[in-house]
Amino acid sequence: MTSHPLAAMLGDNAPSVAAADAWARTLDNFLRGVGDPLAQIEVLLTEHPDFAMGHVLRSGIAVAAKDPTLLALVDEALSAAQRASVPWTAHERAHLAAARAWRCAEPVLAAERYAAVLREWPNDLLALRLAQSCYFFLGQWPALREVVDLVWHAWKADRPGFEYFLAMAAYACAENGEAHRAQMLGRRALEIEPAFPVAIHSVAHALFEANEHARGVLWMRHNESHWRADSRMIGHNAWHLAMFELNAGNPCRALAILDQDLLPAASASLGDAVDATALLWRLQLDGRAPGHRWKQLSDWWAAHGAPGFWAILDIHAAIAFNAAGDLERAHRHADAIARCSRGDTHAAEVARRVTVPTVHAIAAFAAGAYAMACASLRVLRPALGQCGGSHVQHEIFTRMLHYAQAMQQDPSASRRAEVVA
Repeated sequence: MTSHPLAAMLGDNAPSVAAADAWARTLDNFLRGVGDPLAQIEVLLTEHPDFAMGHVLRSGIAVAAKDPTLLALVDEALSAAQRASVPWTAHERAHLAAARAWRCAEPVLAAERYAAVLREWPNDLLALRLAQSCYFFLGQWPALREVVDLVWHAWKADRPGFEYFLAMAAYACAENGEAHRAQMLGRRALEIEPAFPVAIHSVAHALFEANEHARGVLWMRHNESHWRADSRMIGHNAWHLAMFELNAGNPCRALAILDQDLLPAASASLGDAVDATALLWRLQLDGRAPGHRWKQLSDWWAAHGAPGFWAILDIHAAIAFNAAGDLERAHRHADAIARCSRGDTHAAEVARRVTVPTVHAIAAFAAGAYAMACASLRVLRPALGQCGGSHVQHEIFTRMLHYAQAMQQDPSASRRAEVVA
């Protein structure tokens, strides 16, 4: 007998009961946003190098990370399948095909293949998580809900893993204008498992979409012990708290969160670097002086950025370079994206249609050419969803547009920046 209910997902496809239990605990940590599931699965595969679902889970973690430095983990799964003495099952091979599409820079195909896995195996929580991850990468928000609807019939309250399904359904609803339903689903997930940073995050999105910023502050503060303890989402959930504080009229608190949580986290994570950049940009637009912070973020993006991989990363790197006044870096970054745009991949198409003109609009904005920035942002706004990310993350473009419009009408409308240590 195994101790973790998610082990039932494996059926008989595990080398031992202990391996099945270790796999289930790793999946649990991955889905809840706690611990270090990549390190856990590495240990498991060292002990059981032929464990197919172990390779599937590790490659899935790499896909969800949206980090080009982890693509080699997908290659290792492909190699494991080739050398396997026993053929992988249809389920395992379907996962592998989806991960291969991601590895080959075909995120649309990867999303479609993960959705196909769900049609055949609707209780596959890993496939649901990865389908949503791919659609998030693509900015296809309706599809987040569509894949949930696809498998809704297969989920009942007594099925092991129901809380993970609820959290993913909550996020999908929040991103598709169903804030009240999203809150209900997320809170229900937390009734089952309170130590669930991903579910706390889903409710945060719902509160933001409902413009309930004061309630959002209370929500994040009330659940802080759960989203900080052993969590991989400390930085991102701290960003949500800072966003609520900022929109509730507490910029000093938002700045403190930036310094205490986001800037330190940005040194190790692309996602946290995006959040730190976005928050500092909002604070500056609201009149707070950035101090030394742009230099720190510019240096980080120069060392770790991957132009052309994901538009949302490219755009935030451009913000950091231009805001820091590192124009040579900004020009090199723009040139690198322009080179990527000449290909025939999905990323190249997004670069041509969205990223290149958005980077130019950011440069114009930072240089004070507000009329040019305003004209570009107005045209680009309908297409910005193709950059990927969430509605909360895209709110920054609305702020930039409103700021540029205000500066065009009255250049003296710019607030005096407060000197912040």
